[in-house]
Amino acid sequence: MVRSRILVRIGILVVAVAALALFACGGGESDSDDAPTATTTGSRGCTPTATASLGADWAYPNYDAAGSRATFTSSISAANVNELAEAWRYELPGGGAFGSAATTPVIVGGVIYLGDLFTNVHAIDLASGGRRWFVDVGVNVFGPSGVAVHGGCVYANRAGREIAAYERASGQRIWTTDILAAGGQVNIQPTVADGVVLAATSSLAQPGARGTLFGLDAATGEILWSFDTIESDDLWGHPQINSGGGSWQTPSVDLEAGVTYWGISNAYPYPGISGFPNGTSRPGDNRWTASILAIDTASGELRWGHQAVPHDLFDRDMILAGVATLDGGRKVVISTGKAARVIGLDPDGTVLWDTPVGKHQNDDVESFEGELEVLPGIAGGVVTPLAIAEGVVFVSVVNAPVTYAGPEDSSGGAVRIGTFPSQLVAIDAASGEIVWDVALPGDGFGGATVVNDLVFTSVISGQILAFDRATGEHVWSYRAPGGINGSPAFVDDMLVIPVGFGDPPVLLALQLSR
Repeated sequence: MVRSRILVRIGILVVAVAALALFACGGGESDSDDAPTATTTGSRGCTPTATASLGADWAYPNYDAAGSRATFTSSISAANVNELAEAWRYELPGGGAFGSAATTPVIVGGVIYLGDLFTNVHAIDLASGGRRWFVDVGVNVFGPSGVAVHGGCVYANRAGREIAAYERASGQRIWTTDILAAGGQVNIQPTVADGVVLAATSSLAQPGARGTLFGLDAATGEILWSFDTIESDDLWGHPQINSGGGSWQTPSVDLEAGVTYWGISNAYPYPGISGFPNGTSRPGDNRWTASILAIDTASGELRWGHQAVPHDLFDRDMILAGVATLDGGRKVVISTGKAARVIGLDPDGTVLWDTPVGKHQNDDVESFEGELEVLPGIAGGVVTPLAIAEGVVFVSVVNAPVTYAGPEDSSGGAVRIGTFPSQLVAIDAASGEIVWDVALPGDGFGGATVVNDLVFTSVISGQILAFDRATGEHVWSYRAPGGINGSPAFVDDMLVIPVGFGDPPVLLALQLSR
């Protein structure tokens, strides 16, 4: 899990750091009280409204609560996408080993809110790119990290161990809640549903760490519930060695059903550790790692779970979830991740279909001896957000092989980014059939985003790409001023995307020419 957290960052940067020659520092006012708190602090409540209204905004990390990453309110389309041109750049702090920003901006009321990989929080004027306010925390995390906006508050990962609430208008901190009692790190971009801030920890391969899901009161930061994603009380018999679970990607929410869908990380060590080859320090299925969980939003109770990869040997986090609504109102829950499988489930947890995507090699091996090459590797599969529009699921698939020296190799293996092109794949949410599948010119760590008749993605070399949503035909590309492992947000005639591997790193805004 150590390198799995790096996701778009681990192997990405094995190649990208050297290739992109980056990093510069940004300034800002300081909020220097970074000592973690044991309990919620702050005397004033956050007074959120009921639920963030979409309107013409990008109000959730993945556009809406369900995680569709699909907007039909933007004026950008295939007819005018060639008119996109740079509007402004906002400089980000630089110097992190995995870039400066690997998240999605949230845009509400003409203001962009961005959490970077130092858990700093930025409020930026959408029209001008000027700074409204800045909270300087300066603690580097793996990410993707990021922020959520709800009512009068901005909620953010703080220093990799807390969730903090800041006033939207000023950036003043209202409360912080430490959620790291079970070890690991907070890497997630939180979201808010029905007055509950949804966040999580992941174990980061720290022996004894247990990834945990949390629901916090949006007004006060009080922990309403927590859910331990490791079913075993003693971490499968070896807590001095094993760890796992938790989440590092934003959950999706069915607001009508009152349920949240979480993608869950892998078990560690993988494939094994000295004296315990092939994961024998953690016998059994290792539930609920490499799974999707349906959790009641209000109570935190488990409604159901589906484990895609029992006793995972190769860091195949099933970390992404979404909800597709088909014609007639029928819903399909989507689960995908580093196993490079996209799974459709009924809202009761029944598996409807299971579709492999990308390249696969030896990923079904249950034990081995000697050296082994595996696809997808620890930086491969579907590692960045999916999109769903009108009954079709869109995923970016990274094909990055990894070679393990043997069944006791717990190093994460030798990752080879840039070996194969990535793929952008469209899948019918009703049947699981592949609609189209196109190659990308590099390693695609930008996720998928639907805007009207287009699907946008990006590659680590810095190209932003748009494809025809119906056919997969390449329509447009743009060369950003650095490498990208974050995802864009769209409002009206603007595209806003973090360029975390630039010199300096920036938040880039493109706008239709007027």
